[in-house]
Amino acid sequence: MAKTKELKDKLKKHEKEFKSYRRTPEEKASIDFVEARRDQMKAARKASGVEKIWRSADIAYIPHEIENNKGKKVFASNDEEGLRSAQVTLFKDDAWQENSVPVNPYIKIQTALGIIVDRNPGAVMNPGAKKYAANTALIENLYQRNWETSHSRSACLKPFVFNCAKYGIGVGRTFPMTINRERRSGEKFVAFDDVFRESLSPWQAWFDESGKVGNPFSFNDCIYYKDYSWDKLKEQFEHLDHFKHIKPTPRIFDEESRNLKVYSEGEHKDDMPKIQERIWFYENLARDLYVVMTDDGVPLVVSEIPKTDENMMLSLWFAPWTYRNDVSINGIGIYEAMRNDHKLHTKIRGMTMDQLTASIYKEFFYEGTDMLTADGTMKMKPGVGRQVTNPQHIKWNEIPGPGVEAWKGIEYAEGKIDESSGVSKGLTGEVTGSTAYESAQARESALKRLKTPLENVTDALEQDAYLTISIMEDLYSVPTIKLIAEDRYIEATELAEMLEDEEFDVSNVEQEFREFPMSLEEDGEGNIVETDEEGFFTLKPEHVSWRGTIKIQGQSIIANSELLERVSTVEMSNLLIPLFQLPPQLMEKSAREIIKAYDKDPEDWLPELWMQKPEEENPLEKLFVDAGAGEEGDPTAEGGEPIQAGANTLIPKSETNTPSSAFSNIRNSIKNS
Repeated sequence: MAKTKELKDKLKKHEKEFKSYRRTPEEKASIDFVEARRDQMKAARKASGVEKIWRSADIAYIPHEIENNKGKKVFASNDEEGLRSAQVTLFKDDAWQENSVPVNPYIKIQTALGIIVDRNPGAVMNPGAKKYAANTALIENLYQRNWETSHSRSACLKPFVFNCAKYGIGVGRTFPMTINRERRSGEKFVAFDDVFRESLSPWQAWFDESGKVGNPFSFNDCIYYKDYSWDKLKEQFEHLDHFKHIKPTPRIFDEESRNLKVYSEGEHKDDMPKIQERIWFYENLARDLYVVMTDDGVPLVVSEIPKTDENMMLSLWFAPWTYRNDVSINGIGIYEAMRNDHKLHTKIRGMTMDQLTASIYKEFFYEGTDMLTADGTMKMKPGVGRQVTNPQHIKWNEIPGPGVEAWKGIEYAEGKIDESSGVSKGLTGEVTGSTAYESAQARESALKRLKTPLENVTDALEQDAYLTISIMEDLYSVPTIKLIAEDRYIEATELAEMLEDEEFDVSNVEQEFREFPMSLEEDGEGNIVETDEEGFFTLKPEHVSWRGTIKIQGQSIIANSELLERVSTVEMSNLLIPLFQLPPQLMEKSAREIIKAYDKDPEDWLPELWMQKPEEENPLEKLFVDAGAGEEGDPTAEGGEPIQAGANTLIPKSETNTPSSAFSNIRNSIKNS
């Protein structure tokens, strides 16, 4: 309670100190330009029509029911019983009809998400110059460690792929993030200070409309927003000079317009008013412009892009699920691909269930007053008795159940959904095929439909990797500055002010570089090599400077199939075991290629004898024997034919397998297996 009261007091104090702000000419020019670009990018995307599809995807993804016409509500009184008037609904004859909607979008999107995202991505980094080869292992370890410490798989990768599948495009952001916390005692500490990744909804990010999908160099600018509560806003931006010009205003999020709406007293009584502020971020490479501003146009930051020249890149990256065309970054997601078949399936399923209900709950007719409507028609309603003027007996309205065509129609629609979405029954867990091998083959074929989305996701992760390494270079090369006498850390700006004082003792300053627990060490030649034991590695500025190419392995993030793993292991074993019976001089290269094709480690499969390579051993020595059979120095071979002393001859064919017979054995072994 004391903490809450303290926050309220600070808020009231800020409101009292609030003053309107007049922008400088430079700030006004920048803000006016950013607002104009924002309107242009918004208009371009709205004109493309994808936002209508996104809105439909939002509705279809969440399990829901068809909204039937509930009829007109009126007040009716019971004069006989003297009861008070009560609200009743007229025209509810259709309430018995099936109104549930199949959860096809939910199932397909969740299945694709579960398959593609299972682990952190693995990166293969190739240095671009000889001087970068020494620290390549360090950069790879820093990259992998950052994915774990920042919880990027749950904070970024999963929602990123989810948006890809749902909307047809996913948007990610990579940036340095520092979170400072304060204890009740007033002591401050750093909770997080590293590279962070987050997934942005496509609704809240816009890209250069002249950019082309697949070409990251064609995008010059981007803009996105984030909504902050007042406490979070203070935590992130209170240190900025213009923060005092932000007026706390109660706002609520309008789901329909997807905007923050100013809360007025007496409006939305059921909603709790929250002080929220929308902050816009704009980046422009050509103008070297970085702007952070409020929704009301208060500039918080107007500066150059805070990156070195070599690392200047947009902080946003994206991936389409599948291509809409060769230009647009807004791809086609699972819902859009299957929506027509989903509507057909919903329609056939609803009619089939209606007929099934009517065939079970039969109507019947019995003698009584004519209750037909004026035009002689009446609406069918299962389980209802109807009076007729002169029936001989009670008669039932026999309605046949849905025939085989209806069930085949449902099955057909489900098959079309599988075909259009690319997520078949084999991927959702249904066993297809009579044997484990056939099931594995069917699943492998189905995974090929996800090859393009997976490649697009890995392309986006490569952009993230380049961003991550560039931010690490800028972030990790800056040491923290500690005043030894006062046992506290200071900012670089505070140190600059202290250095202006001639009496300041420089020996009181200590620089501390980051250190991480890693199985790495630096040898005498400056190379960073892996070690068996984990220790603490202290980074220096020269350690984090790296240039090269990065390749993300798509298979590293997808979920493993235990069934496929077993089948592939048995299959590879059947190919390798016959090779192990032959000389390694002939078969080792072939065995390594087979192991590489199955993405296994040769160290785990090759025999120990094959792994031992004597340096002075001649690979062909075992294939030759001395032909001299006489005494020492006698050049006469057995049989009296003179030969040159020391000459060699091939081992007879009967004593070893020739290459042709070896491959025959392999072929026969594969055929028998």
